[in-house]
Amino acid sequence: MLLLVYLQSHRSASFETAVEMGEQLAQQGREDIPACTGCHGGSGEGNRGLGYPRLAGLHPDYIRKQLRDFARNPLDIGVKVDAIARDYTKTPRIYKDLTVYSPGIRSDAIMNPIAKALTPEEIDNLSEYYARLPFKARPVAADFQTLENGRELAARGKPEYMMPRCSACHGPNGEGFGAIFPPLSGQPPQYIINQINKWQRGERDNDNLAIMKNISNLLTDGDKKTIAAYFDNMSYEVNQ
Repeated sequence: MLLLVYLQSHRSASFETAVEMGEQLAQQGREDIPACTGCHGGSGEGNRGLGYPRLAGLHPDYIRKQLRDFARNPLDIGVKVDAIARDYTKTPRIYKDLTVYSPGIRSDAIMNPIAKALTPEEIDNLSEYYARLPFKARPVAADFQTLENGRELAARGKPEYMMPRCSACHGPNGEGFGAIFPPLSGQPPQYIINQINKWQRGERDNDNLAIMKNISNLLTDGDKKTIAAYFDNMSYEVNQ
C-alpha cells in the first residue's frame, strides 16, 4: 500500500514537472525554437486574424501526435504524389493487416522545422501543458443562411455523396471526441478552412483512415466557410 502511494506521488510530481517545463518552453522558447506564444497566444487561445490554432484544452495525445507528424519526413520511396492525391495508389501508405494507415505527415513551413528541433521529452511536456490550460469561446454572430448551411453539414453531411456529418466524429457541438477527433468549436475559422485546403492539396495526410482527406475532397469553397462560421457560433469551454 505504501509503495502504491509512493508511486502515485512520484507520477504526480513528474507530471507537474513536465507541465512546468512545457510552460517554460511555450512562453520563452529556446535556442532554435521560438516561443509558442508568438503564434498560439499567451494562453494557447490561438490567433483568429492569422488563423493559428488554439492549443489550450486539446487532448494531450492529439497535440503529441500532431507535433510528431510535423517532425516526420515524407516517405522516400520514389512515389510522386499528386497535388490533390485522389489516386491513393500513388500515395505512400503503411499497411498493417487489413487496415490502411496514413504515414502521418503534416506540411507547414513554420511548424516543420520547429517540430524537428523538439526532443521527445519536449513534445510530451508541451502536450501536457497545453492540454491543461483553460479556454472559453463566445459565439460569433453570422447571418441566418450561413448558419443554416453550416448546421446542415454538421448534422447531416452530404449523404448523396456518402459524406458523413461532422458531428459524427467531432461531437454534436463540435467539442471533439478523445485523442483522435479534435474540437472544432473554439478554433479560428480561418484555421479550419486552411486545414481543409491542405487536405485537398495533399499537404496534410495524418488523419485516421484518411477520413478527412476523403471528406475534404467533397467540400466546396462555400462549404468550408459555412462550416467554419457554424462552429465559430458555438459556445465552448474546457478546463473551466
